[in-house]
Amino acid sequence: MSDIRRILELKIAPERGIVLVLDDLEHRDYIEDVLVEHFDIEYEYFVKDEKSGINTLYFADTTDIIALEKTISEINKHHSSSSELYKTI
Repeated sequence: MSDIRRILELKIAPERGIVLVLDDLEHRDYIEDVLVEHFDIEYEYFVKDEKSGINTLYFADTTDIIALEKTISEINKHHSSSSELYKTI
């Protein structure tokens, strides 16, 4: 089980575009809920590495990277300043 409040970092994959690497299924479920429910952002698809359990979210080429970076920054700030999780349904 990962710390689902860990600092998130967007990366650019050379042939795939914007990606967000998450520790495991629990982490992915939580972050995708936060992205959709609180920020109205959806990823295009994900890939799970069966060996490590790591889940990588891939965003569409049309995703506004500046808005996504701001969102990730807000999530990181919320987790670090309050140590609380977002409420998700």
